[in-house]
Amino acid sequence: MPFSDDPKSFLLIGNSFMYYNNSMHKPLLGIHNSINNNTINIKARTFYINGSALSWHDVESYVNNPNAGAFKFNSQNKIEPFKNRSYDIAIMQDCSQCPIHPELSSDFHKYVKQHALTLRNHNIEPVLMMTWAYKSQPSMIEAIAQEYTVAGNENKLLIIPAGLAFSRSIQSHPEIDLYADDKHPSREGTYLAAATIYASIFQASPVGNTYKFGIEKGVREKLQRIAWETYLGYYQKK
Repeated sequence: MPFSDDPKSFLLIGNSFMYYNNSMHKPLLGIHNSINNNTINIKARTFYINGSALSWHDVESYVNNPNAGAFKFNSQNKIEPFKNRSYDIAIMQDCSQCPIHPELSSDFHKYVKQHALTLRNHNIEPVLMMTWAYKSQPSMIEAIAQEYTVAGNENKLLIIPAGLAFSRSIQSHPEIDLYADDKHPSREGTYLAAATIYASIFQASPVGNTYKFGIEKGVREKLQRIAWETYLGYYQKK
């Protein structure tokens, strides 16, 4: 079942699929704050390793290291400690082939289970973001979606169907290029994934959102509809 609370703080754990275009958390926060008229701000901390699998990430250290996220610099360049460094949700994604590669698929399921347990032990809700197929191999999404869905069901996790949103958008709006290369997202791809995260976690439509992210309004509106329709379609089937 989809996550039903109203989280205020996020961890994003992943690789270059998330850090392209100045990080996926930027449009996620932008969409949320725009819809809420900047009255309810959420925060995010990111842990990205380029080319990484979930097995590379030491999630325990991300949530248990007293120095991680301990301070920031304010506008006067003075150190300002963060008073609250707890997190409500951690969004994880594995490498592009890991869930479906014959030598890595078992590790995908192993580390989803391990990291989910670690996070829950720290009262953080684990979430998985389904990645997308390569531009040159669109049929990859069938196996990717299957493995993420299985992992979600086995571990009682919310799955963010970003990969299915990519496929839906390509079918409906092939004129919108979601890729910077064969694997990584263009600005439009990052925005679509962030809109799907928003729709899935907050169970709210991003349609009509005014946050621009450097994307023309008509394109933005198409991507917003795709994100919402994909979320609804994925959870109606489960």
